[in-house]
Amino acid sequence: MTISIGVDAMVQQASDIPALSHAEAGKLSQTEYEQVLALLETLDGSDWQQPTYCTEWNVRDMVAHLAGAVTGSTSRAEFLRQNVKHPYVKEAANGIDGTNRLQLEERLTKTPDELIAEFRQNGQVAVNNRQKLPWLVRQLPVPGVGNFGYLMDIIYPRDQWMHRYDICAATGKKMVVTREHDGRLIDLVLLDIAKKLVKQLASRNIVLRLTGALSSDYQFGNKHTPGCTLEIDFFDFNLRASERISVAEALRRTAVTGDEAAAKWFLTNATVLY
Repeated sequence: MTISIGVDAMVQQASDIPALSHAEAGKLSQTEYEQVLALLETLDGSDWQQPTYCTEWNVRDMVAHLAGAVTGSTSRAEFLRQNVKHPYVKEAANGIDGTNRLQLEERLTKTPDELIAEFRQNGQVAVNNRQKLPWLVRQLPVPGVGNFGYLMDIIYPRDQWMHRYDICAATGKKMVVTREHDGRLIDLVLLDIAKKLVKQLASRNIVLRLTGALSSDYQFGNKHTPGCTLEIDFFDFNLRASERISVAEALRRTAVTGDEAAAKWFLTNATVLY
């Protein structure tokens, strides 16, 4: 459903965003793999030492994680080794932290060229393997995530997308963005947020206006007239939704019209797994 706000604008009801099919997930994963690889191949010199929004990682660390993550999808045994049987199961704050630590430690001696080569080779294998997963396997539960299909189809390409932006922001590289690919990935972020907030919205009605690289308006809540409108840059919103920046910082980057308390509530709660 779309509704009009003002004279010219149209706003998409976030909860009505179409769900992702497994076939479409394969196309998004393939495109994101190619985009990340193209970016990595432009890195040189001091790019690798630049700090990122993931404050414990520089660009090299982030690429090591990206390489390790795709290698984790090259076989069932490697996935289990990285994600279930790693040596930090008991001491890591959560499973993801332990997996990330393992990926970085195992690549400490690799050169940048070797990291790119690993991502190039195993990234394509990962895309292919994820598409071949049987339906029943994709229904298997993953604690803290959902099911295996959600992890493979939505979280993995979303994680690559966000790290692509992290690297671009850190190095000053241009982020290649298209409505068809990047817009669809972020629509799925907003659909997840709508699902998360549906029971919490109560009588709130909020319009999120994304500007910049891709501009779109989204509605959260069912009342016709919004209680507040938040206008924020496309990338800044994803920085907040992934919890890379605080609520206070997000508010500084947001123009709010209407109920400021509702805007703060939304930015506090509109976070999902990346």
